Amino acid sequence: MFLPLISMFIINVPLHSSMVIPDSSFTISTDSSSYSLIPWGASAIFMGISFSKQANEYWSESSPFYVMDWKTEYDDALLADKLGHAAFAYTTARTLSGLFMQCGYEKRTATWIGSGISLLHQSVVEYHDGYSAGAPYLGFSRGDFIANILGAALPIAQEYVPSLDCMRFKFSFLPTKDFNDHGGNPFNDYQATYHWLSVNIAGALPENQRGWSQYVNIAVGHSVKNIDRYGSGNHEFYLSMDFNAEALPFDDSWGLALKRILNTVKFPMPCIKLYPNIVWYGIRI
Repeated sequence: MFLPLISMFIINVPLHSSMVIPDSSFTISTDSSSYSLIPWGASAIFMGISFSKQANEYWSESSPFYVMDWKTEYDDALLADKLGHAAFAYTTARTLSGLFMQCGYEKRTATWIGSGISLLHQSVVEYHDGYSAGAPYLGFSRGDFIANILGAALPIAQEYVPSLDCMRFKFSFLPTKDFNDHGGNPFNDYQATYHWLSVNIAGALPENQRGWSQYVNIAVGHSVKNIDRYGSGNHEFYLSMDFNAEALPFDDSWGLALKRILNTVKFPMPCIKLYPNIVWYGIRI
């Protein structure tokens, strides 16, 4: 929630640098070591704001360490929250690694740092959840922890296995009538949140066979409806076109980070609901 705002501030800091574009081979050499401190400061601000907010909402009352049982983990949101954890860890890692690259760090180094900070943030949150009052629905979640690891590790896997780099986790949000019942917080309303795995078809094809636009992705989406935290409800699956913001041509001193932020969002495009019934949407978030 806070990372895009911090990033928008950081990316407007001018750099005395030389760049090699595109993103897949992005390097910056700076002539001022002060720039190398900027992403660390941004990361500290992000974590400080996040921890403060969660301390006020979830950690104000402590209890003995509690580990959620697997049935409760599923019943709570039909595992939609696990997709949310993986997607958030992934997008946080990529956004932070983009900031580190922006400020002079080599791409592979920046990827490791971004993923490490993302996993550290998610792990601290999960640890404190374990000591928070609110069982059985608030505690240390093994499923959340596994999802955090997978989400934070995916950018590293994509760095070492380039064929995986055609995939992006994305979010979209369509408020439901019950949105206010969840405090107006999209992170708590899984019925209004959609998690997408967006695939850049052109990037997945061999270079000599690319007849697909770099701007158009195909995305598979998931959400849940009618959940009650006791195992009721149903899954929804979608197939949609998507816009690949990272294909935009601007790659100057702020373009890379801005494109990474934009590409965390699933844009409104033609979409088909595949399950539990088939519905065609001309345009859907």
